[in-house]
Amino acid sequence: MLIQNVLEFSSSAAIEKRLRVLMRFALMTFFVGCLILNSSKFVDRPPLETSRMKPEYTVHLKPWEYRVLVEKATDPPGQGGYTNHFAEGTYHCRACGAMLYRSSSKFHAGCGWPAFDQEIPGAVIRKPDYSHGMVRTEILCAQCGGHLGHVFEGEGYTPTNTRHCVNSSSIVFHPADKQAFIVAVPDFHYCQEYASRIDGVLSVECGFAGSSDGSFYGDALRIEYDPHTTSVPSIIEQLQRMVRTETHRDGTWILFDDTNTLENIPEGIRHAQLERYSPAPPEHQWFLRKAGIIRRSHQ
Repeated sequence: MLIQNVLEFSSSAAIEKRLRVLMRFALMTFFVGCLILNSSKFVDRPPLETSRMKPEYTVHLKPWEYRVLVEKATDPPGQGGYTNHFAEGTYHCRACGAMLYRSSSKFHAGCGWPAFDQEIPGAVIRKPDYSHGMVRTEILCAQCGGHLGHVFEGEGYTPTNTRHCVNSSSIVFHPADKQAFIVAVPDFHYCQEYASRIDGVLSVECGFAGSSDGSFYGDALRIEYDPHTTSVPSIIEQLQRMVRTETHRDGTWILFDDTNTLENIPEGIRHAQLERYSPAPPEHQWFLRKAGIIRRSHQ
């Protein structure tokens, strides 16, 4: 009887132990399953803006700029030149040219990236970002959807209590003393594209210009440039060379200079006084990119 009782006790103890193991396993499986379901939102997701950004906003970007603006990569700390840059002016989207921040909103945060405590109203949109196992707020250009960086609040750096942490690769600085000129060109579609590639050129607009003497009315460009980096003669010389080399065409070149004081203007350029200028309709702006004639290089 004693032996039988011992055997029965041993058997029930073994069963109870197995049941405890099974229950622990079931509970563990249940909690792991819940964790996976609840944390699915933290899994890295592909960038949503890749297919939304129009070709005219991306074809001119360098490979790393494309990675940042379209594929949402992040500049290494201190890269790009704007972290400790505090000149007076404005910061624009590198993809579409939209004005995003004023230099008066920039401050030194010591984080390794350009920091702004306020955007130009309506220029930046915010979206939840659950990538890389974190919960953050992504900031994007409101005009083109390009990735700018992330925004953080509650850090106390400035009275706005806001820090826009922006990639240098996403922005371009326009100095407060930037200058502009208007030049008649043989074909404003091709010339707009070529002019945008010249160092120091900040923006290029297609338009129509007419001279005060009535001798010309036709294709023209309005070019904004950084006078600390380039000059009108240099821009025109490079633009002429590109047009003649890549299109093998020539035509009318007129610099609309009311003062007629610019020196070292390339040969073949005549001066004229501007009577009127009007921007071309939106469909003409960056037409070669919109039509797929100019495509982004993946090199």
